[in-house]
Amino acid sequence: MRGFGGGGRVGPGPLRSGGRWRNVLVGATAGLAMFLAALDFSVNVALPEIAADLDADLQSVQWALVVFIGTRGSLVLGAGSFADRFGLRRVYLWGGLAYLVSMFCIALAPDLATMVGFRVLHGVGTACLYAVAPAISARLFPAHRRGLSMGFTASSQALGMVGGTVGAGLLVGWLGWEMVFWGRVPFMAAALVLALLFLDRDPPASSGGPAFDRTGALTLAGGLICFIIGLRLGRDAGWASWPVLAMLALTPTLLVWFWREERRAVWPVLPLELLRNRGFVVSNACVFLIYLSSFAVWFIFPFYVADTLGRGPEVLGAMMAASSLCGTGFSLLGGWLADRIGTRSVGVGGMLMLAVGILFTGLLDSGSLVAEAVLWVSVVGSGSGLAQAASFTLAMRSVAPERFGTAGAVLSLSQALGSVIALSVIGGIFALRSEYHLAALAGTAGAEGVAFVLAYRDVFLLGAAVGLLGVGVAALGRGRG
Repeated sequence: MRGFGGGGRVGPGPLRSGGRWRNVLVGATAGLAMFLAALDFSVNVALPEIAADLDADLQSVQWALVVFIGTRGSLVLGAGSFADRFGLRRVYLWGGLAYLVSMFCIALAPDLATMVGFRVLHGVGTACLYAVAPAISARLFPAHRRGLSMGFTASSQALGMVGGTVGAGLLVGWLGWEMVFWGRVPFMAAALVLALLFLDRDPPASSGGPAFDRTGALTLAGGLICFIIGLRLGRDAGWASWPVLAMLALTPTLLVWFWREERRAVWPVLPLELLRNRGFVVSNACVFLIYLSSFAVWFIFPFYVADTLGRGPEVLGAMMAASSLCGTGFSLLGGWLADRIGTRSVGVGGMLMLAVGILFTGLLDSGSLVAEAVLWVSVVGSGSGLAQAASFTLAMRSVAPERFGTAGAVLSLSQALGSVIALSVIGGIFALRSEYHLAALAGTAGAEGVAFVLAYRDVFLLGAAVGLLGVGVAALGRGRG
């Protein structure tokens, strides 16, 4: 296994063995981080209620997702590199504290603008948790169980989606959307206590070794923020408006600056050798395509359930929970299989299952049964679980232990980019197709509802095509990588 540190081995080593129960508690600490990071899917379930309570429309409320994903995606790689250089525990604790504070601020927000503002702090905390959780799990398990460790990581994420969707469905229906955020407070507090007690103490920050690549972290963050915000702002302000043009022009400038900085940095945020590593590139491409193809399920499907099927948040939460439960079980299965038959077969099978699930979810209409919707979103969850476990395993097998934090961060960045591009591009296609179908149906009874279903079908067919592309990408992975 090659190392990609650029400056020798300076990151923290594998976790010390402290007995069976200590290892269980360290695993629980890592699992809680992924669980809490994934709870943000509960916001998708609450979107219709947030929009109604804060007097916002469908397009405006998307900013609560875009700003969060943009912040998380732009900062996660810096957080992962910092954790590799200065310690996982330090990043876990600071990220957890930011997450905890943001929950109070968002729940108390009086309007959408305030809520969106505090989602930035939420994104900072989540970026830290996403960066260190896979690294902690990978260090806890022996190398020959790397698949099982990443299956555990992916299943913790899927379990967070279960908790988020079930909890959101019930809490929103009973107590309002604010409980989506209040409900996370005890879990985050417990995670911080576990981290303080059981994670190995980090070496002093002044213990020597190469300096953190601040310029690389800042230029990457700036470039990604300009890209993500500019991409979404273009739909609202117009592609010819000066803020959009300025952001989209700054994006390549900052990313080129970042690239040049990485070529000479002693401890680069992103070691460029990783981009020449086939397994690492394939794994991250698969994760990107998983989220690009399936994000419509998490953003548009809730409105289909609420507006077309006429079901409340409790039913929606139960539907999404069924998908997430399948994702939890199949993530563990995928990790176990990856250790035995290799990541390529598991990844191809998972991506194929994902594409089929998205296709048939898109064929639902106003006459479909709730049971049909549950079946097909569960297939989506199962395929996603298999494919993510295979991708996480392949990524972690492709790097040395001192860069596990960076590897986990790049995986999270791939997730974020897939999600935000889906939200901006596929969300834009959905809006355009809705307008097209509405114009074609003008004057007919129930035109708005029919136009929604037709546009819904269009974007889900597109998502299924992206999923099939993922099958081909997964097949490029090494046989037993």
